[in-house]
Amino acid sequence: MNPEELMCAVADNEGQIVESLRSMLKIKAIGPAYGGQGESDRAEFLLGLLARLGFKSVEVYESADSSVPSGKRPNIVLRYRGRTPKNIWVVTHMDTVPEGDIGAWRYPPYDPQIDDGKVYGRGAEDNGQELMASLHGLAALAKMGIVPECNVGLVFVSDEEHGNVHGIEFLLKKDLFKKGDLVIAPDHGQPDGAAIAIVEKGLAWIEVEVIGRQTHASTPQKGVNALEAAARFMVSAVEGLRKQYSRIDSLFDPPSSTFEPTRCDSNGPNVNTVPGRQQFAFDFRVLPDYGLDEVMSSLRKVADECEGLTGVKIKLRFLSKSDAAPKTPEDSEVVLRLSKAIQTVRRIKPRVFGMGGGTCATPFRREGIAAAVWSTIPETAHDANEHCKIADMVADAQVYAVLFAGSSLD
Repeated sequence: MNPEELMCAVADNEGQIVESLRSMLKIKAIGPAYGGQGESDRAEFLLGLLARLGFKSVEVYESADSSVPSGKRPNIVLRYRGRTPKNIWVVTHMDTVPEGDIGAWRYPPYDPQIDDGKVYGRGAEDNGQELMASLHGLAALAKMGIVPECNVGLVFVSDEEHGNVHGIEFLLKKDLFKKGDLVIAPDHGQPDGAAIAIVEKGLAWIEVEVIGRQTHASTPQKGVNALEAAARFMVSAVEGLRKQYSRIDSLFDPPSSTFEPTRCDSNGPNVNTVPGRQQFAFDFRVLPDYGLDEVMSSLRKVADECEGLTGVKIKLRFLSKSDAAPKTPEDSEVVLRLSKAIQTVRRIKPRVFGMGGGTCATPFRREGIAAAVWSTIPETAHDANEHCKIADMVADAQVYAVLFAGSSLD
């Protein structure tokens, strides 16, 4: 069989692919950290879908979590045997972020609608499109009786939107994956479908607490203004870090490390008080050349200088910290195989790039498992009116089908 026949078989199934996605998106799968009840209901739907598609080798790995009504966070693992011992995994996630401002949505976020060739709904892009594309790509292969070149594993995980503790990190401890496996984590991409992410920046969220002494604004000399000191520290820190960690890597966009002040907490409702406490946060995305502990040490030095000049006390703590994982080589097997499938289906030349951080690939790279991040998306994840393009979903399903088939195609 040639690739065109397989691609046509996938395209002929467009209606079922779209309906599968719409049905899944009607089921909320928000984690408890964001006020949701977890992924159990969505997992039940997917298990039913897998059964209807005829897949039999399906396992559910449940991570205990007392903060959800079911007491568990499910992870679904579908295995499909190939001709060789090599394993290809596609890891997608079931959970979503909340809908945010409901008034900003064109359509109800949990009643997915089709408009102008797009499916609108929370989780349509992140990560429903690729979950369904990988599943129906494999289903087409199975329906046509094609035995994949490699063993194929589809993994639908929980808890991606809040740290992977009950999802990927939980499964890595179960020894499902091993060095030499090929992993695709399609939870990011670019609109043209040509971009494969092979490396990510280090990520640090840092909370800053500045402690001064509160007083009436008419007698500022009696207090120590925490807001003013926080502003001085913020500007000094950002300017200093950008200068000190100034290397450029064209693989990334932007090509430099970024040091951004973000959240700023209220220090009180009234205007006529010199605040004695001010909290804010930084979001740092740091090139792999630098370690986050090194950056934090530099930040601490700026804080010490500010304390000496202003009389405040500055406390720093990581809200989140993830040093850059090892880079997946450009000539790694997973990148080469994926690139070949993209070229076959889309007739475009793939390119590699680096990301700001935070995909499902990072935990695998830390374990020495080569992982590639790829999908074709409109980049609406977490937005109001999140959507995916049906044409992209079908084309990505074709890429997966061709990738899985490998040398089984003529």
